[in-house]
Amino acid sequence: MSITDTNADGKPRRLMHRRSVECLGYLRDDGLWEVEARLVDTKPYPRQDRYRGARTSDDPVHDIRLRLAVDDSFLIHEAGTTMASTPYPSCIDVEGILQRLVGERIGKGWRETVRGKIGKLETCTHLQELLGPAVTTLFQTVSTNKGDPEDRTWSERAREMTKPPFFVGGCYSWRLDGPVVAEMFPQFATKPEAKQES
Repeated sequence: MSITDTNADGKPRRLMHRRSVECLGYLRDDGLWEVEARLVDTKPYPRQDRYRGARTSDDPVHDIRLRLAVDDSFLIHEAGTTMASTPYPSCIDVEGILQRLVGERIGKGWRETVRGKIGKLETCTHLQELLGPAVTTLFQTVSTNKGDPEDRTWSERAREMTKPPFFVGGCYSWRLDGPVVAEMFPQFATKPEAKQES
């Protein structure tokens, strides 16, 4: 059964594929930060699969999970993958590939590090894609800090920092010459450049 609706412009359309990505970030009792990321692809109609036979709309094409555990400096201590559902039997051969990232640090040059450790033809495209939202979820998770007394506000802690957190200078709202940094991290703020008139 197909699902039909209309887009924002009122044009009719029919759903043909659904991809869901969910990422959960945790602080473990041992002090490590952990992310679990899951990618699930489904089709909204029954189909015949060459390697798996008859499939219903509830049967995933892909069901792939990864897990990374890092310390406060984003050094990877653990990495794992589970390929619960794949379209080809050979896909599960790459389940252990993320182990190559143990001992690496997530930060500047991260994508190049991954490419250097894991060749394009050594992994699953979807697993590699899932690393992106997993890592950004780790950054969001770690940004909450750990062990801070509940009676201290984020702004009080922010003003005492002597090194900018990883996200300062990382996007438009967190640019050094923007109003958010000026308000929350004045010690790292720079003055906006004067606009030249043409």
